[in-house]
Amino acid sequence: MINYWMISIPQSKYEIFINNKNKQIEFTNKYQKRVKRIEIDDRMIIYIKDIRKWILSATITSAAKNIIKSKWSDEITDYIYGVNLNIDKQLDESNAIDATYIAPSLEYLKKWLPYHWELAFYESMHILSSRDFKLIESEMNRG
Repeated sequence: MINYWMISIPQSKYEIFINNKNKQIEFTNKYQKRVKRIEIDDRMIIYIKDIRKWILSATITSAAKNIIKSKWSDEITDYIYGVNLNIDKQLDESNAIDATYIAPSLEYLKKWLPYHWELAFYESMHILSSRDFKLIESEMNRG
């Protein structure tokens, strides 16, 4: 069964990811249980916190693995898990999907007050419903 993930990261980490030859998303120990649920062929969308936009969709191509040297942090204990991605759709910042229009309608956010939706994306790792993921991805494909 395919899982649908959303990773919420600052633009600085996204730029490190994009500029790196190996397309690997990194996770801290805090997300150990969720990371262990990641499987090959799961899908992932990247949300950039700073600009409140979805910018990339991808397919996971590796199981979670321990990483020795993080590309995202100089602290050896910060990022200790990684998964490789194959980018399916990448938008530039000007064409990225503005979350302020779509986010309030997501199933994932139905427990949040509409004007505080961005607080739900504060954490880095989220599992979305198939419906939410496909809604966001369809908007990306239209753009």
